[in-house]
Amino acid sequence: MKMRAGLILPLIAAMSACTAPAATSPPAGASASMETLNGTVAYRERIALQPDARVKVTLADVGRMDAPATVIAETEFASEGRQVPLPFALSYDPARLAPNGTYAVSARITDSGGRLLWITDTRVTLPAPGTPVSLMLVGVRN
Repeated sequence: MKMRAGLILPLIAAMSACTAPAATSPPAGASASMETLNGTVAYRERIALQPDARVKVTLADVGRMDAPATVIAETEFASEGRQVPLPFALSYDPARLAPNGTYAVSARITDSGGRLLWITDTRVTLPAPGTPVSLMLVGVRN
């Protein structure tokens, strides 16, 4: 009997050491890591941007054909008198992106009253992490 107990206890100890530790997950609403998409917003026309213009950059899920795009992240800032190209940094949670999803980055520039002045008119696919993006806008005739 002592012989069996002498073999069983080390065997149990060895087996318990082989179990994987419990996975820990971040608390609800928190992300383990955020990605940042860096880039520039510009347009070709040689027209000065209004000093009070507002720039909005959006990352959206555009994979569903019969539904409006779902916004994943967006950032908005004042041009503060600066001219194009305007740099931006858009933070997003990569956990919100499906591996087979279709995601696009877009931008728009409005005046202080919210009137649309410039907008992206082509789809710009979300690049790989760490790759900057250049968003080229076109003028909107009002």
